Amino acid sequence: MRMRSWKFRAGLVLSTTLIGAGAMVPAATAAPAQPSHVTAAPTGQQLGSGFGSGDIRPGGSRFGGGTALGGVKVGNGSVRVGDGVCAGNCNGSVNGTNGGKGGICAGLCNGSANGGNGTTGQPGGNGTNGGKGGICAGVCNGSTNGGNGGNGGNALPGGDGGNGGAGGDGGICIGVGCQTSGQGGRGGNGGND
Repeated sequence: MRMRSWKFRAGLVLSTTLIGAGAMVPAATAAPAQPSHVTAAPTGQQLGSGFGSGDIRPGGSRFGGGTALGGVKVGNGSVRVGDGVCAGNCNGSVNGTNGGKGGICAGLCNGSANGGNGTTGQPGGNGTNGGKGGICAGVCNGSTNGGNGGNGGNALPGGDGGNGGAGGDGGICIGVGCQTSGQGGRGGNGGND
């Protein structure tokens, strides 16, 4: 099947850009060479055969089948920057928690970059709002949806239950599966009286 939509091409460009940026990070974060001596460049064999192989690369350390450098994790077919950005094989990742905003995902992102659900209020208190959906470019089924608002807390004796939190806004979806992505979350239920 031929895909020529501008959304697909934009997603491909964003994915390629993020992967390229992740691959360049080791060079940018490596410590500068001491001026008193010259260090030979590592060979391809010293660097390992590819991402996700578990090899230790210059300036990095072994990290669950990949490499971690200054908050950048490379492995399992993806490049991740902290908990907020992922490019490559990123299904079910960079989702917000406890009303937090979803992150940015490019590539295979099914179920990714969703806002976190709000939390239930304390007795008599209001539930918190759901987080806003993030950004997805690529295969995005069920991604970048806003988080549901938290339920209100139940009433204390002689009082009222708390209000439910508002659902988070949907985020931005570019690519395949956007009909199930980028939707706002539902508001939380009020607390029982």
